[in-house]
Amino acid sequence: MKTSARLFGILALALSAATPCRGVIATTWLDEPIVLWSEFHTRYSPLDLNNDGITDFVFGYEGMFLGLRSEGDNQYLIWPSGGNDYGGDVEPLPEGFEIGPNSGDDSWMKWFGDGTGYDNLETFLNGSGGVTNAGRFVGQRSYIGVEFDIDGATHYGWIDIAVAPYRPAGTLYGWGYETVPGVSILAGVVPEPSTLHLIAIGAAACLLPPRRKKT
Repeated sequence: MKTSARLFGILALALSAATPCRGVIATTWLDEPIVLWSEFHTRYSPLDLNNDGITDFVFGYEGMFLGLRSEGDNQYLIWPSGGNDYGGDVEPLPEGFEIGPNSGDDSWMKWFGDGTGYDNLETFLNGSGGVTNAGRFVGQRSYIGVEFDIDGATHYGWIDIAVAPYRPAGTLYGWGYETVPGVSILAGVVPEPSTLHLIAIGAAACLLPPRRKKT
């Protein structure tokens, strides 16, 4: 009885001091990274970020280009060229960059994704082909900021990818997204367990029966 009263007191104190939760970050890390490269034939790699059986984005690639297409109304952050209607390079984001509803509100970065065909596949890398078709991702590992739909609600996430410095080839390492609709996410950042999560672990430990001393 005393243990339960003490436990409820701890819970009440912690809850009163806790800040509002940002939600839970769902991440997928590939044991074997996906190589986005095909020397002769065009190939496509669909991406289902939340594993619900619905394709959210599609990578397309062959010897002269590497591209990204959004499905439906999903979008990704680009460096616009020629206006919003013409797309542009997918913008490489550093770790910790905030991806959310206001990320595309300035003049140097926009949300893009028509989802009407494969015309926007080449917006990932721009140029005349080959190594010149390298865009802003060339020779670096960075994050793609994405906005996608889950059951009619908008979620924000990131895709961890590297692009070779000498040809339009990519390596896909994993991705993550915010499970709470409309909440921003930091590129590549997986937060520490929330206060409530730690409280739950402590509560479970308190409820365990005490160990008996050996005589």
